Amino acid sequence: MNVVSIDDYPLSRQGLMAVLGLESEFEFAGEASSVKEAREVIFRLKPEIIIIDLKLKDESGFDIISEVKELDSDCKVVILTSSLDPDDFKRASEFGVDGYILKDAMPEEIVNAVRLVSKGRKYYDPSIMEIVMKKENLQHNVEELTSRELEVLAALGKGLSNKDIAEQLFISEYTVKKHVSQIFGKLGLSCRTQAALYANKHKLGSLLV
Repeated sequence: MNVVSIDDYPLSRQGLMAVLGLESEFEFAGEASSVKEAREVIFRLKPEIIIIDLKLKDESGFDIISEVKELDSDCKVVILTSSLDPDDFKRASEFGVDGYILKDAMPEEIVNAVRLVSKGRKYYDPSIMEIVMKKENLQHNVEELTSRELEVLAALGKGLSNKDIAEQLFISEYTVKKHVSQIFGKLGLSCRTQAALYANKHKLGSLLV
């Protein structure tokens, strides 16, 4: 199958070529380092598999992925990236990419992944799947918090002490401690700093006046 590599680092492209070049079923048809180059190479060579990084200097690989998926549904798209962002994976899934591989994968893992994709199957790196599952579990867990626990969590996000929280919410410090303990348990957190980061990330500050 004809393969095109799109990555702004020459060493990454060369390394991929060296790895897949040992496999008789793959043949490199071309390479590109930018969205403009990728667009020209893809539409000229019409490869069967595209292996692309998400970050192409100041550009996004998603720009090319969307075009490829719209114009050639038979072309397989494999993302080879260092991004551990669950949102990147989610967006890739929405585009219907055929593979998502992390750059720290072993050469044999990359070969196996591309081989599976070439046969019409999907391959998602176990490491990114684990991160996505953890994020989904945390989002699910926050739904288990009571309204009072959400208020306490929001207060932790503002760096308030138990005494300050008790005064603001008109409850005892003992009750605050119980709520904090419940919050840690439900969200899998281990300290107030983690709780504060979680609260700020999920923009819970608006729960407090």
